[in-house]
Amino acid sequence: MSYAHKRIENLLGAAVLALADEMGRAIEEAAGQGGGAPAALVQLSDHPGLTVDGLRRRIKLTHSAAVRLLDRLVDRGLARRSHGVKDARTTVLTLTEDGEASAAAIRAVRAAVLSRAISGIPEDELEGFETALDHMLHALPRTEDDTIHYCRLCSLEMCPAQACPVEQRYLELIRLIRSGDNHARRP
Repeated sequence: MSYAHKRIENLLGAAVLALADEMGRAIEEAAGQGGGAPAALVQLSDHPGLTVDGLRRRIKLTHSAAVRLLDRLVDRGLARRSHGVKDARTTVLTLTEDGEASAAAIRAVRAAVLSRAISGIPEDELEGFETALDHMLHALPRTEDDTIHYCRLCSLEMCPAQACPVEQRYLELIRLIRSGDNHARRP
């Protein structure tokens, strides 16, 4: 591997950590809590009616950890549980008005952090940067669960499924799994 490639990897590593640290702090402050709560709020806002298992998979928690997280969200008045319409044994999850407001605040601070991060890229280089990110995000997911986990804080409005490289990778993984390809793994 060339020096240029190693330097790109090093720069990318520093950028990823800096963004993760800054975004983590901003999101935790906006949500008033850390851990999986901010992602849970965004996911429940984007997908009202998720089950505990659906939420658990999206934020990569064990079932018991997801239940404890939901207990905290319900206790804070941010989420509610109800019985499923099709199957009363199923618990479906939705946000309260306060939960929706918290999810909106999380999205807003995420957008602000990312906007500031790309503000240093010259306008004429943004298209190439977007293409590079598309390629990178398509290559990263190894499992179905990776694909839903990576976008746990994404703005679905800004990246609809047909334009999302992670969603396209998900569809590719599903096709590979159905075809019996052993390289497409489930966790």
